[in-house]
Amino acid sequence: MSTEGIHEPDDRPEAVQQAEVGARAWRAVVHAQRGAAPDHADFYNLAGHLVDTFAAIESLARLLADPVCSYADRQPPGKRVYDDARGVDPWREDPRERLADARCDLDQLAIAAGCALDVANRFWSAISHIGVEDNPSAGRADGEVSR
Repeated sequence: MSTEGIHEPDDRPEAVQQAEVGARAWRAVVHAQRGAAPDHADFYNLAGHLVDTFAAIESLARLLADPVCSYADRQPPGKRVYDDARGVDPWREDPRERLADARCDLDQLAIAAGCALDVANRFWSAISHIGVEDNPSAGRADGEVSR
């Protein structure tokens, strides 16, 4: 009996599932673009999607910052957060320290994504002014049509 096409239900949160789909999609974009002929319309369209993606990454990093930092304090009664370095690293006995560091990392990620967003927007703007036309000095063969 074949099990192809039978999938276990994915019980991960939707945000995690969508992040996986997005990452997989961008890897596919890179793979597809490797074999693509250079085309300014493609550059323009890809730039727009880069802008959208960097904006989403910046927003997600900012959205996660507070919940990550306060994660240890938001556990239900009877639950506690631990740092798996406890007992090994005396500087890391309180998981709040690592969570605070993680929040700083998210802040830096948001800043970096914002910078990448600015650069992607500039690229998008620059490439939007590019076009292709027939070169009058090259001449046209009989019956050749300009595009």
